[in-house]
Amino acid sequence: MPIAGDRPESGVRIAIERPRDGGPPWIYEGAVHTPEASAPIRVVVTEDGAVEVEGAPDLSEKVRLIVRTAWKQAKSDGEPPARRIVRWRGEK
Repeated sequence: MPIAGDRPESGVRIAIERPRDGGPPWIYEGAVHTPEASAPIRVVVTEDGAVEVEGAPDLSEKVRLIVRTAWKQAKSDGEPPARRIVRWRGEK
């Protein structure tokens, strides 16, 4: 089912993107969305997988864990992290 808008009906959705070239560290910019609101975020991922989230302090740990999982998946494939990360988690 396609996504109709940025904000989910439940949980947390992130949509971040980094430049095609550059990194590490990889610097992503985008937004985090909940049913109630959206907030801009900036995420920095180091070569060893440390993830720092700027913006949306009440959701920063959730965003950090989502991005860290994406980094681990790419690392296991021997690739840099995805250029664009869009993920949804049902729990907030």
